[in-house]
Amino acid sequence: MGNASSNAARAYPQRTFHHGADLEALNQQFQGAKPSEIMRFTIEHAENPVVFTNFRPLAVAFLHLVTQAKPDIPVIWVDHGYNTPETYRHIDRLVKEFNLNLFTYTPKVSAAHYKAVYGEIPPLDTPAHDFFSRTVKLEPFNRAMEELKPDVWMNGIRHDQNAHRKSLNIFTTGSHGTIRVAPMFHLKEIDVEEYVYQHDLPDNDVYFDPTKGEEHRECGLLLEK
Repeated sequence: MGNASSNAARAYPQRTFHHGADLEALNQQFQGAKPSEIMRFTIEHAENPVVFTNFRPLAVAFLHLVTQAKPDIPVIWVDHGYNTPETYRHIDRLVKEFNLNLFTYTPKVSAAHYKAVYGEIPPLDTPAHDFFSRTVKLEPFNRAMEELKPDVWMNGIRHDQNAHRKSLNIFTTGSHGTIRVAPMFHLKEIDVEEYVYQHDLPDNDVYFDPTKGEEHRECGLLLEK
């Protein structure tokens, strides 16, 4: 046991976030912490953190929180091409107001190309929809992670959004060797709404994610290992 601990220490010298980290201890340590405290700890100890957002309703609260702690943090957005006009205008506004360091990744097949070759968005829970999700969302996201090579991937998920997210925590292992950090995980929707109101933040009320179809479903990114 001692040799294993020594080997782990040599493999990850002075690193906080890696797949050998004691995430259970971190989750216990920060269970009652404020999102801003979790954010500051993560920024201080991460080597190459990134943020992922889809600019969905209330996502502005998370983006405001993270850019207060690290204004130049890379913000990954997958533009699958099926966003509403309101979403595109909302993104343009936030990039300007928050001075976002935005990294936009698009599928190798445009929405118009996909529609011409494969047709409309396929029905949920079918092989065709799995292919659609991999093509328009998972492939660009994986490409972003491979190119940016983060050790920490921060996102705005909460425990009350769906059954899968309820099973997660603040600190969890993610794909591409990352640790996922969700500073707002233990908040409820009303808490986030109050944050948006208190800080007078612009929100996006007209949003559509073609890979989910329904709000309670998972888009697939959190299922990647």
